[in-house]
Amino acid sequence: MDPWKEELPHTLASRILIINADDAGYSRGINDAIAQCSAGGALTSTTLMAGGRAFEHAVKVLGRAENLGIGVHLVLTDLEPLTPDQGLEGLMDQNGCLPRSPEALLRALAGRRAGRQALRRELSLQVEKVLDHGIVPTHLDSHKHVHLLPPILEVVLEVAARYGIRWIRSPFDATGGPWSLLRALQGTHRQRFLSRWVQARATRILEPRFRRAVHKAGLRIADGFYGTALTGMWSMDLVRAVFEKLPPGRYEWMVHPGADPVELRRMGTRLVEERQREMELLLSSELKRFLHSYGILPGSYGSEA
Repeated sequence: MDPWKEELPHTLASRILIINADDAGYSRGINDAIAQCSAGGALTSTTLMAGGRAFEHAVKVLGRAENLGIGVHLVLTDLEPLTPDQGLEGLMDQNGCLPRSPEALLRALAGRRAGRQALRRELSLQVEKVLDHGIVPTHLDSHKHVHLLPPILEVVLEVAARYGIRWIRSPFDATGGPWSLLRALQGTHRQRFLSRWVQARATRILEPRFRRAVHKAGLRIADGFYGTALTGMWSMDLVRAVFEKLPPGRYEWMVHPGADPVELRRMGTRLVEERQREMELLLSSELKRFLHSYGILPGSYGSEA
């Protein structure tokens, strides 16, 4: 049994935090970092890109990890699709990659450059590829949160039902008012955070419709989600500011640990040094002590703790 769980008073164990690393399968350095943070740190969950260049490596190093929930990180942006000849040609650029942003994806869908059937087939094949490699997905989320878009969400819910997946990320950032967090941020991070916080709040207009659709489909979501507004800025000071008043329930914290900055720069991800810092944070004994002292129990979508 997890020693943290043994020591926690029963009344405090109702505060569950799913610490989920996105982008497994994107690069070998990201895979290695996730494996390290699962084995020696606080990481409890990850989501795997079926079309990632390092997918096979991810299956090898993460498939044997103990107590690590593995979901599917559905991809409709940035990478090459698994089915370029099945109706998605209109979405791809000259390099055969999907749109660079959710906005570009939405414009392409509005222009009917890909149909619902083509999207369903692509996302189904992504889930099937994970299943075919012996991994039973704990949940679904999506690269750049594109499943919050209503036309994408409808297809994602169909795919979840088809494969018996019970949980889905609710990607609406629960970070409260920004002013209480500014003192925990340094330098240019303050301006970046305020800009992202405004963007994250703007998506909340879609939340009621999202919740109704998920409820109607019989899927479950966490009670809150943290990570969008503070992506790339996490520090121990921010962790304390955000989670010290976490109410009872099950919450998700999105993180992006990674290693091998040379590889990451070559691949063009916007998060490079930030991934290394998040890996160090997740491996720190200070984070473990904080979670325990505040009665926050790390969990995953695959556990009913």
